This record gives sequence, structure tokens and C-alpha cells, in this order.
Amino acid sequence: MEYKTCLVLATALCFGFVCPQKDNRPPYACQCLMETSEREECGFSSENITAEQCTENGCCFDASVPDVPWCFKLSGERASVTYARKTIPSQERKECGYQGITRKRCKRIGCCFDLKASGASTCFHPPVNEAFQQCVMEGSARLECGYPGITAEDCQAKGCCFNSYDINTRWCFHPLSDTVPARLCGMAPKKRVSCGAPGISADECMAKGCCYEHYQYAKTVPWCFHPHEKQGNYSL
Repeated sequence: MEYKTCLVLATALCFGFVCPQKDNRPPYACQCLMETSEREECGFSSENITAEQCTENGCCFDASVPDVPWCFKLSGERASVTYARKTIPSQERKECGYQGITRKRCKRIGCCFDLKASGASTCFHPPVNEAFQQCVMEGSARLECGYPGITAEDCQAKGCCFNSYDINTRWCFHPLSDTVPARLCGMAPKKRVSCGAPGISADECMAKGCCYEHYQYAKTVPWCFHPHEKQGNYSL
């Protein structure tokens, strides 16, 4: 009887607040790289499913390629990095983040981390289709092109980019162009120079030509900050 009482109590605690809950954070970009022909539906049809619904189930979401599953099973980080090595020559990698970025932080901003890289960026943007090269940019440099909850189809119908691998920034955003030039936002948090008052919105910040990243660093790290003045100025 005493054993049963303890078992019931332990079960109740697990359904309450003691046992850890499932982490529904979307997969990292570098857990989802593979040939499109290898994608497997992730338990349900990709048709009409949103990025939020897909990733809440621990699946990958990529709407950049037509006629293949958009919501699919993970390949895993090791397989993804191996795929990236085969797809992008090390000298052609587009640096993501800043010099000295940690593996955890690199993954959180939607990029791949390869500590074995020789003479190349250890944190870099994952490979994308040729048609989506104009969508490769820092998450903090994305200029909103839609509204919260917009679907990938509606976003792309506006001629914009859709990427849901970084939950701390905009998923639907303008591609790079003559009117939307690249903003060099990759820098260590402690190097950021504020570009607006505390509480400034993303739209107000971006309208000033600055970078915006809604991520909880130390209280002294600004969310709205000035970009680098020149290419390659990645510093600690």
C-alpha cells in the first residue's frame, strides 16, 4: 500500500511541475540538411501545414523547394554538417555571426558550426538553392515583409524570403537588392553600439538603418544596434 501511494505521488508530481517538460523549440537549421529527394514526411502531410505547426512537433520546415515535403524528419547535426561540407567548398562559406562565436549561439541563429574547418569560417550560413542566395543574411538584418503568423506561401507570393530556423527574428523578410542592401550585423554582443532608445520597435530600428535582434543577453546589450561600416569587420 505504501509503495502504491509513493507511485501515485510521483506520477502526480510529474504531471505537475517537478518533471521536465518536452522542449518544443524548433530544430536548428543544421539538423535538417539533406538532399531534397531524401526528405520524409514527418508524421502528417505537409499540405497546408504552417511552419509553427510543423516545428512544434519537432520537425524541420523548409518551403524553398517546390514539389517535395516542406515538413520533414530531421537528418541530425552530424549528417547535416557532412552534407554542408560536400555542398559548399570551405572557401565559399558565408560567415555567420562573429569571430569566436560559440557552437550553441551559432546554432541558435540558424547557422552551422564546424569546428574542424581549416582556414574557413567555423560558423557559416547553411547551403541554399541558387534562387534563394539573396535571402542569406544575418537574422538581425532581416527587414520585415509580412506580419506575425504569415504562411510561407503568402510570404513568397509577396516576393519575399521565408526562413523559420531562428525564432528570435523575423521569418518573412525582404531579400537583398539595390533597395535593400546587406546590413553587416555580425558582431559580438559586447561590441554593439546602441541605435535607439530602450524599447524601440524592430520597425523603428530597421527604419534607422540599424540591426535588430530580440534576444535576451545581459541587460546592457542593446537589441537595436549600429551595423559594421565595412565588410569583414567581425570582432570580439
